[in-house]
Amino acid sequence: MIVPEDLKQIQRTMWSLGDYSKVADLLQPGAADLVARLDIRRGHRHLDVATGNGNVALLSGRAGADVIGLDLTDAYFPEARDRARRAGLAIDFIEADAEALPFPDASFDVVTSTYGVQCAPRHERSAGEMVRGCKAGGVIGLCNWTPRSWTAHFQDILASYFPPPPSYTAPAMMWGDEDYMRALLGPGFRMETRRMTLIYPFPSAEQMIAFFESSFGPCLAARRTISPRSRWTELRSELVEMTEHFHQTDERGSRVEVEYLRVVARKTVLQ
Repeated sequence: MIVPEDLKQIQRTMWSLGDYSKVADLLQPGAADLVARLDIRRGHRHLDVATGNGNVALLSGRAGADVIGLDLTDAYFPEARDRARRAGLAIDFIEADAEALPFPDASFDVVTSTYGVQCAPRHERSAGEMVRGCKAGGVIGLCNWTPRSWTAHFQDILASYFPPPPSYTAPAMMWGDEDYMRALLGPGFRMETRRMTLIYPFPSAEQMIAFFESSFGPCLAARRTISPRSRWTELRSELVEMTEHFHQTDERGSRVEVEYLRVVARKTVLQ
């Protein structure tokens, strides 16, 4: 069986592949929407978990917060630091594990993750660490893919070509369920949720999958790992066929609308 540390090394390698900045551009509207609802103020301490190339961290820094961006891999940090430098922001980016945050209890006014922490294998640990790091009166903000989203179908197809994950892992898309999130964060939070959509503006399902197979780490990892080559062809065909069911064209243009759950959870002062 793959032990947790070996699994995380696999994840580090997988997420370091491709050109994540292109994928992050698609996610930027969700980051902006979330940050606008967190009442971030000058002097707030903010931890952004699974920060990637810094979408949320930069927005929060512009609002005046003291921000730390944390990720399992430092592969995106050169671009994140360059973006911060060009914006005139002093943001720390550190490589660390969401399941073992290297900070004392109640260190942050704001703790966030957009489409990232839900991929950590042990949900109770990663959520528990975010709860532990958040001050009383602070806020946890999340954007999580839902179980019925295009992303969930995409990940299910990829996963079907590999052995089952270790028994200690939990499905990432559970974070997109409101009831599950309430149970995961616990009773010490006043939580508001809303189902939202991101727009992926691709002319066709074929072009959308071509984009992801050239830019998205898990897709590249599958393409490089699967053998014989014919199995990748089968997998890719399944991805295109699935995406065709989500793809639409009308007066608003050609696109896939990708659902996610926005979570704003304020930590009550008394627990």
